[in-house]
Amino acid sequence: MKNIPNILSVARLLMSVAFAALFISDRYMLSLAVFMLAGATDVVDGFLARKYNWITNMGKILDPVADKLMQFTALVCLSIRDYIPLWLLFMIFIKEALTGVGSIVFYKKFRQIGVSKYYGKAYTVLFYIAVAALIVFRAWFNANVWAENLLCVSLALVGFLAITMYYLSYLKGKLRKVKE
Repeated sequence: MKNIPNILSVARLLMSVAFAALFISDRYMLSLAVFMLAGATDVVDGFLARKYNWITNMGKILDPVADKLMQFTALVCLSIRDYIPLWLLFMIFIKEALTGVGSIVFYKKFRQIGVSKYYGKAYTVLFYIAVAALIVFRAWFNANVWAENLLCVSLALVGFLAITMYYLSYLKGKLRKVKE
């Protein structure tokens, strides 16, 4: 039972491939269903891991890797089809690179894997909403440039707010240790 969250993360890794294949073959609504199912498995695996204490070191790594792979797969697919501007792809890549570097520094300093905070979760929820909305806008309404731009800017801003909060949290913890 303890491995159910890890199994869900592996399923999410596979869903990234399915999403890309469906999206690139113009099966947008089916790709959206896979994308939303991946988001649901992320919620379920996190819930199960915390509620039943099924947290494993493998899961601490596998879960974010599955999340990031799905997110980057979606972004690259959306970018290829011109659903999002290239600058958003690069901004989120930079945000995730900063997150990765911060995670490595945190691990080396404290010998533990950092956990996600509410602002990271809020960003992830916005990400799933934004991607779903972008797919629906194009598939059903043949684009709404104003709404798409608002989603893209909002996603970039919330992403950088989240990474800023993580770094401030790290610095606050580091300063607290210096004072002790």
